[in-house]
Amino acid sequence: FGEHYNPWPATSTAAFDTRLSPLYADLTGMPPALFTVGTWDPLVDDTLFMATRWVTAGLETELALYPGGIHAFDAFPMPIAVEARDRMHRFIADRSRP
Repeated sequence: FGEHYNPWPATSTAAFDTRLSPLYADLTGMPPALFTVGTWDPLVDDTLFMATRWVTAGLETELALYPGGIHAFDAFPMPIAVEARDRMHRFIADRSRP
């Protein structure tokens, strides 16, 4: 996916430039995160990688993996989308209470 936006070869150090992608950024002080992705999403590997980095950085992390979910599945009228949106709403609401 990144090759579409990175004008340099994937073998160059530019692939690790945080201006192109947050995958290798310093995560110090980042907020809790809910990573939501479908198994058929072409970005599933990047999502799993980022969620792992969040955990490794000692940050509050939740991962919601939806079997059969395509990219942006939560925007479509399908049962897993309703479930995903409900989980997102709960995640935000639980952290928004005083």
